[in-house]
Amino acid sequence: MARNDLSKALLAAAGVVLLTTPVWADDPAAEAQNKLLAKRAAEADCFRKLAETVYGLQLTSDTYVRDFVTESDEIRTSVNAWVKGVRLGPPRYYDDGTCEVDGEVTVAKLITKLKEIYTEHYSGNSIKTTDFEHIQQSVKTDVIRVTGAGAPRTEIPDLPEGFEDAITPLPDGVVLTRSIPAIWKTVSPQARLMAERAAKVDGMRRLLEQIKGLRLDSNTLVRDFVTEYDEISTRANGIVIGATEVSKYLHHDELIAEVTMEVPVEKVITKLKELHTQHYKGNRVKTTHITDIKKTVQRKTIRATGSGVPPFRFISQARNAGVDVPDWMSRKLEATGLGTDPDIQSAQGRLKAARAAELDAKRKLVEQVYGLQISSNTSVRDFVTEYDEISAQVSAVLANAVAGAASFEGGVATVTVSLPAADVWTVVHQHMLIIERRG
Repeated sequence: MARNDLSKALLAAAGVVLLTTPVWADDPAAEAQNKLLAKRAAEADCFRKLAETVYGLQLTSDTYVRDFVTESDEIRTSVNAWVKGVRLGPPRYYDDGTCEVDGEVTVAKLITKLKEIYTEHYSGNSIKTTDFEHIQQSVKTDVIRVTGAGAPRTEIPDLPEGFEDAITPLPDGVVLTRSIPAIWKTVSPQARLMAERAAKVDGMRRLLEQIKGLRLDSNTLVRDFVTEYDEISTRANGIVIGATEVSKYLHHDELIAEVTMEVPVEKVITKLKELHTQHYKGNRVKTTHITDIKKTVQRKTIRATGSGVPPFRFISQARNAGVDVPDWMSRKLEATGLGTDPDIQSAQGRLKAARAAELDAKRKLVEQVYGLQISSNTSVRDFVTEYDEISAQVSAVLANAVAGAASFEGGVATVTVSLPAADVWTVVHQHMLIIERRG
């Protein structure tokens, strides 16, 4: 399909009616404040996308930059410092109250920086310096470009640690009352509450995934400890029970709700110690390793933002009211993979088999996502192929797919990975709007 034809098809598919009343007020001071809030949100979105994209880049068949970053605090701090040092473009404001900010990094500079950080701080043996050269092959572009978009909001959810000082500061005395965007008035209040509830559940799920990614020692993550014994795996969800809801946000141009959840690090440590005392039978993980999580995290709380959409029957209701959204947006995408290892009877062999099964499931999930239809003759695969700048963003979304607990039978591990389709739609739809605004 020619570029112009594909662009027209995507824009037709993106026909979401922007029902939002413009937030620009008659009061010049209020208008300036709203512009500042929209700019902050766009900057945060841009930095978040850059970080997620970099973290989601593939190094080998079973490792990502994320695996390298989680090796040590020094590596994480150095990578984040480099990303937040990227100079962002000037803000672009639109009459619906939104703002866009561009950010870009060259793949060559990224590879050079990662190699420098590797030489200075890496002490493991699972990643080689030559692995970073594979990034060029995986992204298939010379420049990673992202566009952050934001509407006026005081809170900045789910921003990587240490990025707050790179965002335009919030002026004193800013108060933004929570209002219901016009697009949400096309569905019932029940639909909105159900979307917020789904977002809260997704936030809890992402919170647990963040905790599982914490490092216990140079070779072990919390995920390894949790999956080593079935008793621990089945009780792992209890780590985030009682998490606090920090904020809610309703997208003004699509039926997606966000809820940010938070849990104290001390509570995580206490719960992990309980699981260790009651169910752990090995000697690889010590209670001192769990206590040392405080040194790794270096903050008092762990946060994660989940997204949710109304159930399908409400999506149909919105479509009847003139809002064009795909049928699959309200689905949870799932794929199941299989894996094995010659030494699957040992704890280490089970972990390797589970990892192989997770990778197999993610490969299947990629095909499922790329096959989603945006219009009658355009799929996500067409969109990603046509626009290099979002290819890496979609890959980052896929890399964040959540893996369920592994099950073992007959020497084979089975793992199911899942991903809210709304995450895919957010990336695709936001870029459609950018194309439309730029003509």
